[in-house]
Amino acid sequence: MPAHARNIQYVMITLTTANQLAPDQSALWVKAQQAVQAKNYKYAVSILKTLVKRVPGFLEGRKLLRACAVKSAPEGGHKSSLFGGIRMTTSRKDPESTLGNVEDTLENDPYNIAANEALFAAANELGLTDLASFAMETICQGQPKPKKHLHLLANHYIQNEKFAEAADAYRRILEFDRADPIAVRGEKDCAARASMKQGNWEGSGDFRTKMKDQNATNELESQDKMGMTRAELEAKLAGLSNEYAANNADLRVVKEIASVYEQMEDYGNAYSFYAYAFELSGQSDVALNDHAVEMHQKAMTAEIEQLEQVLAADPDNEEAKAQLAERKKVVAEAVVADAKARVDANPADAQLQFKYGQALFEADRYSEAIPALQRARNNPNLRIKAMLMLGKCYHSKNMIDMAIRQLEEANGELIAMDETKKEILYNIGLLYEEAGNKEKALENFKVIYEVDYGYHNGEVAQKVESAYS
Repeated sequence: MPAHARNIQYVMITLTTANQLAPDQSALWVKAQQAVQAKNYKYAVSILKTLVKRVPGFLEGRKLLRACAVKSAPEGGHKSSLFGGIRMTTSRKDPESTLGNVEDTLENDPYNIAANEALFAAANELGLTDLASFAMETICQGQPKPKKHLHLLANHYIQNEKFAEAADAYRRILEFDRADPIAVRGEKDCAARASMKQGNWEGSGDFRTKMKDQNATNELESQDKMGMTRAELEAKLAGLSNEYAANNADLRVVKEIASVYEQMEDYGNAYSFYAYAFELSGQSDVALNDHAVEMHQKAMTAEIEQLEQVLAADPDNEEAKAQLAERKKVVAEAVVADAKARVDANPADAQLQFKYGQALFEADRYSEAIPALQRARNNPNLRIKAMLMLGKCYHSKNMIDMAIRQLEEANGELIAMDETKKEILYNIGLLYEEAGNKEKALENFKVIYEVDYGYHNGEVAQKVESAYS
């Protein structure tokens, strides 16, 4: 507990799920969801604010509250206000009250920086790290280039050992400031630590202690810089080759060789050395296997791109056309085989089930893809993506009514008009067109037209405007 809080006794507040709500609270939750479905967002905000104040740890409800506030607030919730009557000291004096009080400001100004910072501080004070993450993510979503807050978010994730999320926060900084040295280094370090954690490298100690040779670790870190030149990479490879000749079973050396080949975009050799490193690890380092699979797929993709370039230069080259078609088929089946091997090793992993279903779909094996995607659909984080892919599978099997039903269900679960929702609406429109229902098709295209005139290179706008001519 922080020093300033040692003598303060807090009421125990924990994260609460919808299934843990009391009957009266559950009734409010249902009523709020009904208001959202009816697009009565202001009414939903009033209900959800009451519910969140009663159950401050109900993160799912708070997320829906914020989404509805964005919908109902002027300018989509984007205001320039940095101050909303919330003092940062409030969270430290009475963090429990702050969890509810900030909602009075966020109701009309959901991206308010001061209010969200107060929520972040209060949640951290109470040990509600996921709620704190949500508060900081909200600030970042509401600003065009939230460099300061993305750094805070990354540090927060690091403190809670969520290294993949920290790496993502750093990557978002690099999208608009590629020269930020902390983000450059932080993204690489956090991505590495995420891989180590996935492969159980970290254990109870610092990752450096897992390396036998401390001097080799220091050399690796000093050389691991973004943007090494081709000459530097070749020089590094030459040095590693000498070490490899002396001992070709040194896991560290084999991994470094694989990494250098990857940076040189020599994916074929990168695949060979990552695969060999995985064998040297006793097949215990899952991250190495993942790298090997990724390099294998990139190597095959590079071959396809070369054939496409040949065909682009000589469109009538029938031999190149045949080779391209055959290579695409081989690659698709190889991706399926890789995905299947992963699923067989861990059938309960929903992410692997989704990737397997996606690979089967891209290999035109729709009937086999459906059960894998249905299993992935049960995971809340993958549900919408899996439903979209299922809709495409049904469409490919000419099951138009089932495809429409699946995509409309997915659309009903999305509130924010993001790229996923637009893609779903677009596909629903195309399905209705194919079914001969122009009125329903136009209805879906109009929803996209209202928010994104240029969607699909203006195709949607053309469809909507032609209906009025």
